[in-house]
Amino acid sequence: MLIEVLVSALVITIAAGAVLALITANTRSAADQRVHTAAYSLGQEDQAQLRSMRISSLNRLKRTYPVVLGGRKYTVESSGLFVNNANGTSSSCAAGETSADYVRITSTVRWEGMGARPPVVIQSIVSPSNGSLDPSHGILTVIAKNAAGGPLGGVGLSASSPGTFSGSTDSTGCANFADLPSGSYTMTSSATGFVDFQGNFSPWTTAVGVNPSTTQSVTLYYDLPGTIPVEFKYRVGSSEEFKAAKSDSVLVYNAEMPKGGRAYLTTGSIPESLVEATPLYPFKAADTVYAGSCESNNPNPKGENPAGAPGMATAIVPAGEKAAKVKVQVPALNVTVTSNGSTPVTGARVTITDESCKDASNNKVKRVYTTNAGGNQAATTTGPIEPGLPYGKYEVCASSGNRRIISTGVSVKSMTAATNLALNLNGSGSASGSCP
Repeated sequence: MLIEVLVSALVITIAAGAVLALITANTRSAADQRVHTAAYSLGQEDQAQLRSMRISSLNRLKRTYPVVLGGRKYTVESSGLFVNNANGTSSSCAAGETSADYVRITSTVRWEGMGARPPVVIQSIVSPSNGSLDPSHGILTVIAKNAAGGPLGGVGLSASSPGTFSGSTDSTGCANFADLPSGSYTMTSSATGFVDFQGNFSPWTTAVGVNPSTTQSVTLYYDLPGTIPVEFKYRVGSSEEFKAAKSDSVLVYNAEMPKGGRAYLTTGSIPESLVEATPLYPFKAADTVYAGSCESNNPNPKGENPAGAPGMATAIVPAGEKAAKVKVQVPALNVTVTSNGSTPVTGARVTITDESCKDASNNKVKRVYTTNAGGNQAATTTGPIEPGLPYGKYEVCASSGNRRIISTGVSVKSMTAATNLALNLNGSGSASGSCP
């Protein structure tokens, strides 16, 4: 009898537990349904409130506000976006879809303790009524792409005159600004870590125009910067022997650069055997590089001087990475400074001025050396000769003590033989003074 009583009690306990679990599940389900219903009601209220707003206020609207209902905290997110007339759902930057006749309004409601349950999302379309938009205003569509033509989201955009707008491109690379006063704008765009065609980091400015009752479209291209490592060599005399050369600058150009080539200088303009040209936009077509900082240093600007071709190299720049290292030849100038035509002068100052190239301060580019034991230009009195120079014409000044001599129009353009220049501090053409 005792065993039967125990078994009966166990059966009753198991049954009661199952009933309790069922009651608890039903209670939780009912509570969750009440919360979901409340969230849906809040979403409907937000939709009604959005429909009462001006069309111009709905464009690119993004707002978030809290609501406490029944002791539970809810978060309501509202957004508005002009969409294309063709389907009423996509943004108006798609090819062939540049109208913006509807506004898609979205209300998203989240709540405390929602766990893995998805938020309540309600979307609808608002059609601007006739005359709701100023006919003297227009629409500006901005499309941002990377070098491969893919969409670039998160590009910040703003302008303040004659109208005001701000925002950023979405995941499709699209940004649409409606109901803007017509006129010319200077738009500022930004994307951290990206560069434009000229290799400049943000912010960037672009001139755009807005015409009455029409949609104007502008496409921007930005991407992660790449690098081209460049090494230099020079020919020893007219032999087939080459030695490593140093340069203080390299110029990179591409046909798509809007402002022409860009010069990249070493730190402190100190000549180096390896110069890294960066940041560079990763164009699909190869960049061309050569030593120097001006277009006048181009040894073959129009492809008309094949002899200058060794002084140039090409490279495809990968986005965010380094290209394969390239080597370019520089013409050589062998300067020998003497005191009487035969005795080398050690420690003389040699200033070599590019007659056709100016720096950012509009001063002619100068390179200063000292002479070694052989009377040749070098970095130090005990260093080796450094004859490599960018392609061009130079003024060469040598001075020691209170004597100097200057030679102008020195052509340093040959890739097949070095240019030799002997300067006698006490010879014809010398004078008192020192080189700059």
